[in-house]
Parts: sequence; C-alpha cells; structure tokens
Amino acid sequence: MTQDHATSPGTRFFASPGDFVLAASALGWLVRARLVHLRRPAPELLARLRRPGPADRPRRPLPLARVSRAIAAWSRRAPWRSDCMIQALAAKMWLDRRGLPTEMRLGAARSGDGALDAHVWILSDGEVVTGGPLDRGDWTAFAPAGTAVGNVSEGS
Repeated sequence: MTQDHATSPGTRFFASPGDFVLAASALGWLVRARLVHLRRPAPELLARLRRPGPADRPRRPLPLARVSRAIAAWSRRAPWRSDCMIQALAAKMWLDRRGLPTEMRLGAARSGDGALDAHVWILSDGEVVTGGPLDRGDWTAFAPAGTAVGNVSEGS
C-alpha cells in the first residue's frame, strides 16, 4: 500500500512538481473562500454552493482525490478558520473554474449535548471532494428546500 505524501509523518509534502502546483492552487482557493465567507451572509453562501457551475466552460479535469487531500492539508495548516464550509467554497469555486460538475450535500446531526451540528460536502461526478466520508454516523441530509431526506449514508 502506498503512503500519502501529504499526510505521512517524515515525508515531504510535495512528491512532485505537479503536487506543488496543486497545493499552491488549493491554498489560493482556500484564501478566496475565506474572503468570500467573511463578506457574505450564510444564506448567500449556501445559495452559491447549490448553484450549478457554468455549463459553457470546457471541462478541464483535475485529480479529485489529490484536490481533496490538498484542500484538507492546507485547511489543517491555515492560520484562519477553515472548516467544512470554507473547504466546500474553495472546492466549488475551483471546480467551477475548471468546468467540472459539483453537487452540495448539507447535513445535520445532534451532538452529545443535544446541540445541532451542521456539515457540508462537495461532490463531483459522485466523488466526495470535501467533507470526508458521506457515511458519518447519524448525519441527516437536507433537500434543497430544507426538507430532511434520510441518512446521508443511504445515498440520498
């Protein structure tokens, strides 16, 4: 089994020049996403995440698994808040720019103390790009109108 250079202890963050370019892009998109997050109210951010990307852009593929790892790696190292919403915004803007389809999944769950926790995922062509695995326990996904549609792990 190969090790992930972005997360393996004692290894370089960049395994190749292509990894460096991808990581630099991920950082740039996270900065943009953080600035958008600071300037826009939550309903506008959610609307932006739900909006389909531009259909007139030619598709320029990206290695989605590497994009996912690069966004997650920079999010852990960023000196600002870089939670699931900012990661989702970064991925959405980046994939839109590349003409790739995106789908937002919004979910909620009760924490141990009864508080409501929210989470957002971004998928492209059915592959999770941000947010981690869809089968995160008791998370419930919401339909665009805010109606609960079942457990996220059921493929809703």
